[in-house]
Amino acid sequence: MRPDLYRRADGSLPPQMVLHLPNEMMAAQVEKNVSTLRLWTPLLEELGYIDARPHYTTMTTPGGQRIPVIDGTLYAICLQPGHKAKLTYQDLSAQYRNLDEDRLAGRTAYRVVQRAEKLGQQETANAENANRVLDGEKNMRGSTASPMKAQYLREQLKAWAVTPGQVQDPLFADPRIFSPDELEEAVRTVQDVIYLLPAVAESEANKRAALVGILGTALAHALDDDHSQRWYCKAIWNAWNAEVEGRGGLQVLAAQLARLDVDRHEWGSLKRPAALLNARLRAA
Repeated sequence: MRPDLYRRADGSLPPQMVLHLPNEMMAAQVEKNVSTLRLWTPLLEELGYIDARPHYTTMTTPGGQRIPVIDGTLYAICLQPGHKAKLTYQDLSAQYRNLDEDRLAGRTAYRVVQRAEKLGQQETANAENANRVLDGEKNMRGSTASPMKAQYLREQLKAWAVTPGQVQDPLFADPRIFSPDELEEAVRTVQDVIYLLPAVAESEANKRAALVGILGTALAHALDDDHSQRWYCKAIWNAWNAEVEGRGGLQVLAAQLARLDVDRHEWGSLKRPAALLNARLRAA
């Protein structure tokens, strides 16, 4: 994705670069489905070449409610030998697009892929009409020819990657509202929970309990403290009740979770993370 554009004034590359990308376009470009990309990601993460996380934001439903959605994937990509790619809190908390405006303007990855498919169909039809075999030359060893579909996708994806936030072409993934099962699969880390905590206050009443259960379970797994899963759920409910009463409970919980996450990485392990978090919440 043109790492040369990230060079410093002295010509050197930084340790890593961070890109916000729509997975639908990435998958279409390499002619794989999104599930395949998800299988590849942990292999590259284990090697330290990338660090990938879903990016969360909010959008407005037709009924006027603000709900949490995943608007794409953030990739930290290693540029220097020996460096392990790592996304920062600033990377994950930044807002990269306005989903409501993108959808209104039709700037979606779905439309890009649709347009690419039409170009591919048109190219195939033209080739058949001219009695030519389209793939024969393309697949020859050393051939650099590219179908219109692949060319178009490559240019669109490159533009998105090197110009984050650009709004000229439709280059944004349609937000997908995850079902509880899908959301449970996506929320894996303490940071993931932190970014979704505001959604507890914004979610519909009939969906709040499921969301709290998912976040509490994710915390228990991430902190290797499964026997405290019910306590984590209770802590989130208490934070939400404080929020309803105007005391900023979710913000306080998010701050203490961020502090706990830093501590557990610096200390190596925490034997009783729930007890430590409880003490800090009482003192906050």
